[in-house]
Amino acid sequence: MKINGINIGINSEPYIIAEMSGNHMNSLKHACKLMEKCAQAGVSAFKIQSYSAKSLTIDCSREEYIVRSGPWNGRTLYDLYSQGQTPNDWLIPLSKLAKELGITLFSTPFGIEEVDILESIDVPAYKVASFEITYKQLLEKIGSTRKPVIFSTGLATIDEISKAVDILKNSGSESIAILKCTTSYPAIPSDLNLRTIQYLIEKFALPVGFSDHTKEITAAIVAVGAGATIFEKHVKLDEDNTSVDSTFSIPVSKLKQYVDGIREAYVSMGVIQDGPTQNEKEYLRYRRSIVASRDIGVGEMISEKDVAIVRPSHGLEPEHLSLIVGKSVKKKIDRGEGISFNNLD
Repeated sequence: MKINGINIGINSEPYIIAEMSGNHMNSLKHACKLMEKCAQAGVSAFKIQSYSAKSLTIDCSREEYIVRSGPWNGRTLYDLYSQGQTPNDWLIPLSKLAKELGITLFSTPFGIEEVDILESIDVPAYKVASFEITYKQLLEKIGSTRKPVIFSTGLATIDEISKAVDILKNSGSESIAILKCTTSYPAIPSDLNLRTIQYLIEKFALPVGFSDHTKEITAAIVAVGAGATIFEKHVKLDEDNTSVDSTFSIPVSKLKQYVDGIREAYVSMGVIQDGPTQNEKEYLRYRRSIVASRDIGVGEMISEKDVAIVRPSHGLEPEHLSLIVGKSVKKKIDRGEGISFNNLD
């Protein structure tokens, strides 16, 4: 996969997405400030969500429309989405700022109309939220743009993931990535099941990442080891305690630690190693070797009591001991000198 010229995959640096979601405090100024700080932390992309309360639900106070758990307990869906929505007239200034900062801006559309709006500013990629994985019409619309698509798998069965991949491909998508996701806010470690990442890589032969709803950095480090190549993290301004996703989002002041941790973990994975690295080679001298434990004169026969197997390594390797015992010395060997075949008849 490639987004805005950046390669994404197992042989490329981790692609890290800062997710603003509804953490804009209903202020374009705050949204811009958050993007600037995310860019300073070294993220690859800044992602927003494109929806309106009307495109997601209806204004209704029936029990079915009221959230009864998590950080939004007691709120109607319409009220929640009204607070969290990002106004469409922010798209152009946010897009302009992203270009100035040298990061990619794209969005998660929650409706077909939102895809048309995003196409009008030519976003380079799309994200599909976990809740929308069964929204066939939305997947078809996004697929028809033929732009890279990243979708989250929270709540989804393997069959639902397979179906979503097929819909996107059949609609025109040629570049698809999957994010392992746990849809709870915040997610707890025992619910993450990060072993699934490697399974998804093997099953779908697509880039697989991690949509991280935890409050810490540990899970992302583990996800690197599991093969994740894309990381998404909800971020907020440090002073934001009122936005809809603020309770499970990382303060932007901690984002650089998150980014650096992921990239250090990626570098640590390295390649399949055979032999010492360049930085290890100087330590080869501390292996054991066969040395003289006393001065040994010309013509003497070497016995085991005449040698020691010690550090540093400047004689024959220990495995050659049986080959030198009983051999005659043709060149004087000083105590502590490494024994080589050249010393012997």
